[in-house]
Amino acid sequence: MVDLAPQVAAPADVVAKPSTRRYYVLGVLTIVYALNFLDRTIFNVLIEPIKKEFTLSDTTMGLLAGFGFVLFYSLLGIPIARLADRLNRRNIVALAFAFWSAMTFLCGMAQTVTTLTLTRIGVGIGESAGPPASQSIVADLFNKNERPRALGIYAIGTYLGIFLGYFIGGYVNQHYGWRMAFFTAGLPGIALAAVLWLTISEPRRGAMAETFTPEPIGPTLGFLASQQSFVIVLIGFCLTTYTNYATAAWIPPFPARVHHLSSAEIGTYAGTFKGLAGMAGTLIGGLVVAQISRRDDRWKLWAPAITSGLAGPVFAVCMLTNHFATMVAALAATSFLVGFHLGPIFAIAQTVARPSMRALASAIIALTATCFGQGVGPLVVGVINDALKNDYGANAVRYSLLSAAVTTTLGALLFVWAARTIRADIQRTA
Repeated sequence: MVDLAPQVAAPADVVAKPSTRRYYVLGVLTIVYALNFLDRTIFNVLIEPIKKEFTLSDTTMGLLAGFGFVLFYSLLGIPIARLADRLNRRNIVALAFAFWSAMTFLCGMAQTVTTLTLTRIGVGIGESAGPPASQSIVADLFNKNERPRALGIYAIGTYLGIFLGYFIGGYVNQHYGWRMAFFTAGLPGIALAAVLWLTISEPRRGAMAETFTPEPIGPTLGFLASQQSFVIVLIGFCLTTYTNYATAAWIPPFPARVHHLSSAEIGTYAGTFKGLAGMAGTLIGGLVVAQISRRDDRWKLWAPAITSGLAGPVFAVCMLTNHFATMVAALAATSFLVGFHLGPIFAIAQTVARPSMRALASAIIALTATCFGQGVGPLVVGVINDALKNDYGANAVRYSLLSAAVTTTLGALLFVWAARTIRADIQRTA
């Protein structure tokens, strides 16, 4: 029977301790997060064959890649996160994981645009429950100074999922068709959800804090709104997430249209250089920020600001160069720089929130940024593509993606601004 009883305390044997066990939990949750991004990213690799089969425009494909996914993801994410601040988080993650994996499998069975849209919405519903509850678990296993490193490792799942989505999607699509790509992405998650359920226990909530007192929703939202660094980081993260999702959706069509790569080649190049470089940036970002921010908490935001700011001009080079090797190198550098900030930003959401509100804080950060980034990013690029295609043809995607260079630069400026109050906000949390 599913245990959804409130989790305010736990026996001593499940209290978080500095042990190898917590790294097993972190590893499993990172794999879950990777499959979260695999299941949402694989659609991007399949934009061209799906567009061709259903005779759709780039604007429609942008809607399916964006709002078709985030509509219910955003609507249900906050209520589910609120439950995760009260109920068994392990069970929430396991059930959500199995559900979104099943919905991904069903995407491959869609015979109309309507059924494809509904299954995409189903993927979004399931995935809305995973990250907030997972990050709340991680925060109860690692203390304030360890969290940038731990959540940096967790955030590797973003680019590991992108790598797998590009690579698997490109290869399977070329050899077996786009429907089989969805089947291949969805099946493993159902089995791994059972592994998570059977091998991970719920840690004591607030184990890395001195006290834990459940708070009503009103005071919780009021406290988070009063944390200036939280609010500014939220806005900045929305902008950098636009960069992440706009590029995730339209980088696969970009080399197909501009550099004339095949589906398998796109999976290889985009997956390797965007996915693996992003993983490296995310891991190094978490490790570096965990180290340099021990003496001054402002480095939790200064370092992400530096790398996010550098990503703008580097990505502009990626889009504007005609030299293939330069394009690939710039794509890898951009992915490294953008990936650098994910772990530290996730850690900020956990560090400036009290233990009783961490899942909700994580959900507000992740869901708002995803709603803006994935909802607006792919759609805006798709609309600009359609507007410019008469004048620029296949090169339209090159210029529409330049908007992603602008948003990461603006996000960097906001991170610098938020750093002014981060130390005071951490003190208020205690």
